[in-house]
Amino acid sequence: MGGGKPFRVVQGKVYVIEGDEFITEDDPKGDTKIDRNGNLLGGRRFKAQTFNLPNRHPERMYMLAIDAARTSGFRDSLYYFRRNPLAHKLNATQPEKEFLIEIGKLGSHLRTRSVTLITARSAFKLHGAKTLIDGRWVVDDYYEDKVLAEITEKGLKPGDLGIYRAGGPTTLFGGPGWGPYSDGPLNAVRKSLLNRDGLNEENWMFVAAQRTAEASAEWAKQRRRALVPYGGIFGATAPPPSEKDEEGEEEEKEAAGGKGRGGQGQGQGQGQDQERVQEQQQQQQHASTRKRKRARREDKVPRGAYEPHTGIVLYRADTQPTRARCEGLKDSAEKRQVLGGTKAGNGAWALAWVDTVMELPASEEDHEVGRAAAEERRRLLELAAADVNS
Repeated sequence: MGGGKPFRVVQGKVYVIEGDEFITEDDPKGDTKIDRNGNLLGGRRFKAQTFNLPNRHPERMYMLAIDAARTSGFRDSLYYFRRNPLAHKLNATQPEKEFLIEIGKLGSHLRTRSVTLITARSAFKLHGAKTLIDGRWVVDDYYEDKVLAEITEKGLKPGDLGIYRAGGPTTLFGGPGWGPYSDGPLNAVRKSLLNRDGLNEENWMFVAAQRTAEASAEWAKQRRRALVPYGGIFGATAPPPSEKDEEGEEEEKEAAGGKGRGGQGQGQGQGQDQERVQEQQQQQQHASTRKRKRARREDKVPRGAYEPHTGIVLYRADTQPTRARCEGLKDSAEKRQVLGGTKAGNGAWALAWVDTVMELPASEEDHEVGRAAAEERRRLLELAAADVNS
């Protein structure tokens, strides 16, 4: 029946296997979009990565079955081959897996796992526009007449982008980002997972927004906590609180507590001594003044975020230089820029003086930016000098 060639009966029809794929009916229009070796024509690109296997054919293009499945809207390769009996499954040999790992087409963790392949041409013939980046119905399908009849029943038009059911991944790892209830009835496992979190079709969007706002608030809190006063180029952090400041905090707490007790006593009609009330008010004003002084003192140095992995304090971009260069100065007749010994080789040593100099932009193009940067740096220098003098 197969003329001496390997064949398989699929749905009562005999299909010959040749070139690692089933020989199916060709379409003249489809052959203008892909060649015999699986190379796309007309600027089209597969969503999945393709490759050739020299031991099988020097020019024929293949792709991983899992990539072909996910880019076509199937959750895994097993389901893909079950739903597409004309997709010929190929098992990668160990040398082929080693080759794919070497060229970066396969993860090393799959070295000892079963890996299945499919030819790029057969994948395109089966699913056409779904397998392509920005694939359009009919225009990017192999069997145009067949697809035209299918999309007409669904109210689609040729040239529309090929969007398929929710849950069909458009990337290697996930779905298109639709809601959990956008794909009709859920299976029992997925429904139980959502119900366990108190989600249903009416409140899932509210819960998602609420959790997003909570996460955003928590991250913002962490960022504010990491932003502390640092001296930056002055090499000093904000001065620690003095004993007077600590006493002021204690006085503030005591004053607040006394105010609460006093208010309660007045509410109960017990009354208080007039001098005691005035003393508490003075303590409150004194503590508030100290608190404002502490805030002003902390604002005298720029605020930055400490990065623990590199030990660097990060500051706003508008306070940093825009460019840098390194220049080697020539040795003068009286003094050398590099102090070194007389030995060469492993016994050689030298000390070099490297100085950092700030230059403000002087060109007309950078005049405005340079003036703003100079003003900011001048303000920081004045604050640092005042902080040192105090």
